[in-house]
Amino acid sequence: MEEKMFKRLLLAGEGDEDIDELIALGYFKNMEGTICRTGKYLEETGVFIDAKKESLYEAVRKLGSAEDINKTMELAGIKDFLTFVFVAEELVQDGRFIKDKVKNCLIK
Repeated sequence: MEEKMFKRLLLAGEGDEDIDELIALGYFKNMEGTICRTGKYLEETGVFIDAKKESLYEAVRKLGSAEDINKTMELAGIKDFLTFVFVAEELVQDGRFIKDKVKNCLIK
């Protein structure tokens, strides 16, 4: 999955003009007026997140921190800041990163 599609899926919701297309692609289904994620959504976003977590972890390990966010994102192969934040938060929740006000995140 490309990062652009990940961001699109992450931000999709009610009132999204593209939701019908995402339903047609199998990422969501409409159950009695409620939009629900499908197994395809969970599987493909999970694979994407896991891959980006590893690349971001390695980038921060190599650089020592994520103080230079642009360089960290470039090294991790992440193009969008929202993806960076989402993946970094996942690593914090996993206990692999800690947040820092100056250096953004550090390896725990």
